[in-house]
Amino acid sequence: MSAFLTTMAWVISMSWWFIALLVIIGYAWVVRTWLHRWKEIPVQPWSPVHATRSELTAIIPCRNEAKNLPHLLQDLRRQSLQLDIIVVDDASEDNTAGIAEALGVTVISSPTPGKKSALIAGIQIAQTEWIATLDADVRLGEFWAEAMVMAALQQDATAVIGSVTLRPHLTAWDRFQALEYGAMMVWIGGGVNAKGLAMGSGANLLFRREDYPTDSLALSLASGDDTFALEAIRKNKGRLVWQGDARARATTAGTATWFSLWTQRGRWASKTPHLNDPETILIAVLVGAVQCALLIWSLAAAWTLTWPFGLAMLSLWILKIAIDYRLLKLVAFEFEIHVRKRDLFQFAPRYLILVLGAWIQILRRKVVWKGRRI
Repeated sequence: MSAFLTTMAWVISMSWWFIALLVIIGYAWVVRTWLHRWKEIPVQPWSPVHATRSELTAIIPCRNEAKNLPHLLQDLRRQSLQLDIIVVDDASEDNTAGIAEALGVTVISSPTPGKKSALIAGIQIAQTEWIATLDADVRLGEFWAEAMVMAALQQDATAVIGSVTLRPHLTAWDRFQALEYGAMMVWIGGGVNAKGLAMGSGANLLFRREDYPTDSLALSLASGDDTFALEAIRKNKGRLVWQGDARARATTAGTATWFSLWTQRGRWASKTPHLNDPETILIAVLVGAVQCALLIWSLAAAWTLTWPFGLAMLSLWILKIAIDYRLLKLVAFEFEIHVRKRDLFQFAPRYLILVLGAWIQILRRKVVWKGRRI
């Protein structure tokens, strides 16, 4: 009887291992698709935009950004293309509005709390054909505005999605965040170009003002203005364009602690159930399944302390690290992240910690943004 139970336990264990293997193979296929899509993004020739008047308004919804805002406004004043600037103060408790006014830009107050309401208020008073949404903590190069408008004009776009990268890369913690964020940019850029994804970061987006879907932002949810807007544009047959030129990038700093990173990712993940984007939902489920498989087999190996379980666990980790390695090498090259080899090998276990922490934050309902609970 004991031999029979041992055999059954072994068969069940190996069946679960085979399922875990299939999940990771599915992840490998997805990563291969990302890499292929990224290589298919066309490189558009640089064609300077000659404008005698402002064609673009940069809208910056901000709450408690007195420290970061002056740097962004300085970058916007140095742009090669003339633009208007609107700062929308979202009930800041510091001197955000006063600093913006002192720097001579248009400042208005959001009529109701929340980033989405602030965006709508800014869009309602904008007078230009194009509007760009920016986060107050990003930095821009002098050709950012020209590169974004150029992409819109060249490709007859309804919306242009610019990349966002994390700086600096001084520590292993910095480089982990930059690689993880860069991997998302590869997924988004390739997916948008392949017309299979409506996704982007509100920290660097450009829209045709008349086509901005203010009625589709899901105001009851505190996050997701970027995704809901892009999803609505695609539903309305608008054209989404990825602008991968380095001159169009926005850069920002990563988070300082694991806790703040878990909270940020929990906030982003909280909007997934409300989306009508099959690819985004599929990726979220698949990535979650991969992390569950790695966690379960790691716990099983630690609990049993037997070589078959240890070997089964190790094989899954090696496969995951090998799949990530190719993706991360591309990310490091494209976004100029000066990684060490150990960064590439340590990425997978760190990412597992990231996902677990974000899940715990969501389950505990501890996701907070700008002092407001999501």
